[in-house]
Amino acid sequence: MTESLKVKKIVLANYSRKDEINIAHIEKPYGEFSNPVVRIDRIESGEKTGIIEIPYENLDEVIEALYKAELISESIPRNDIHGELKSDIGGGA
Repeated sequence: MTESLKVKKIVLANYSRKDEINIAHIEKPYGEFSNPVVRIDRIESGEKTGIIEIPYENLDEVIEALYKAELISESIPRNDIHGELKSDIGGGA
């Protein structure tokens, strides 16, 4: 019997519809003798639009790749889109 244990819900930044991802531990995802996985569900406007399952044996590698992606993103120079307004967000007076 598949058992799902919710780990965390993350509301995604910079999305207008409050899109989110839900992270869960799934025990026996494919039957009695299958290994557990981490499941990440993508939710858009209340509807599940994507699922990824990661075996725990690959989890460290996935976390390392996400960290590297973050470092790459931080290394790319960008203009502060609201810098001329001296504000964290645009618009208004």
